[in-house]
Amino acid sequence: MVPLLLCTFRDQTIEVTVQATPVRGSTATYLPPEGAAADEARPSKLTHPEREGAAETAVTNLSSISDADRVDWRALLPYGTASAPFVDEDWVDVWSRSFGSCEPLLVCSWEGGRLIGLGALQSLSESWAGQRTAVIQSLTNVESPRFEFLSSRGRLDIQERLYRAVCESGRWDVIRLEYLPEDSPTLRAGITVAAALGWNRVVEETFASPWRALSQPPGAWDLGLKRKFKANLRNRERRLKMLGEVTFAVARARAEQRAALQIFYALEASGWKGKRGSAIAQRAGAKVFYDELEERTALNTWIPTLSVAGRVVAAQLIRVQGSTLFMLKTAYDPDFSPYTPGQLLTARLIRYSIDNGMEALDFLSENMTWKSDWEPQLRRHYRLLLFSPSARGSYAYWTRYGFREHAKRIPGARHLVRWLRARGGADGGG
Repeated sequence: MVPLLLCTFRDQTIEVTVQATPVRGSTATYLPPEGAAADEARPSKLTHPEREGAAETAVTNLSSISDADRVDWRALLPYGTASAPFVDEDWVDVWSRSFGSCEPLLVCSWEGGRLIGLGALQSLSESWAGQRTAVIQSLTNVESPRFEFLSSRGRLDIQERLYRAVCESGRWDVIRLEYLPEDSPTLRAGITVAAALGWNRVVEETFASPWRALSQPPGAWDLGLKRKFKANLRNRERRLKMLGEVTFAVARARAEQRAALQIFYALEASGWKGKRGSAIAQRAGAKVFYDELEERTALNTWIPTLSVAGRVVAAQLIRVQGSTLFMLKTAYDPDFSPYTPGQLLTARLIRYSIDNGMEALDFLSENMTWKSDWEPQLRRHYRLLLFSPSARGSYAYWTRYGFREHAKRIPGARHLVRWLRARGGADGGG
């Protein structure tokens, strides 16, 4: 049976024929089995070239790379500053064991035997419009809000090489990378390779993420903030001090962090997240993730707290990479919400960070009113989907995105869609 997808708009016709090879009720042989784990998706056999050898690119597993590769991986992180905390080995390993079904896949590129490019991914088997579809995806979710491939000196040709290795393997129908920053070479490389290999692509904006450059001395720490917001900070801190001594601390030693992390969990669960059941302590996978992350990355973790008369009223989880702070989570005691303790804590954190040589604070994820108060710059993020020219890849593209994308280019198509929706609603209401 040959599925035919046919759509006609006025005198323009889009016709797509998807031919699938019959496989006795199963999926095509290049797909991982239904429900297959990433390590069952037949990673490429990894053979390291000699140090003086030529270039090589392969898809492999985390456990298969050498100690030398792990050292080279760490050396690549400074070239992906905005995403480095979310693509280093510790993060990838802990995230995969907390949220993934199995060991992550790594697409790697070497030159002269040295690792010069890497992308950490997961292999999934999904149902798209009733068809089993092999998807390779970034290691992203609400806890991991940014992603990129790493390449030496940010080289675009290396990133293109990583994409080609995935595309030309013939094992996946869809490549889905989420939360790519707008200036990311990973976004540009994916678009370039898709065009060269004839893969359909879709780019969707996900959110605009705020970040603030920290004013360095002799400039004022609150440079650029609105006068009203600065006055509110002073007024609320003055009112808070009437309740008792206000103290600020940053847990940076491992022993201190363990205690501070438990306090953070309790604070978060005491607020609206606790009522909705979305606090870290209420989600087993998330708690394992942050417990292990603190254990393995204590040197790059800060847990600042704000206390009143010895009672912690606000806390944050901060990941430090180079001279940038990444705010993973923030929580406060709802009993003190009239004093905006989270904002007062952020003010103390900024001053402390400047004193300790930090240059930027990245608030991560979507912009919100409380983040906007800090007059941040915005970094847009995108989802990139690439669809192989195979039968299943074409079917996945056209059934979910193709008609919508092409309809945008046809005069009157949007009006027709709106009319059909309105007619459907009217008919349903009768």
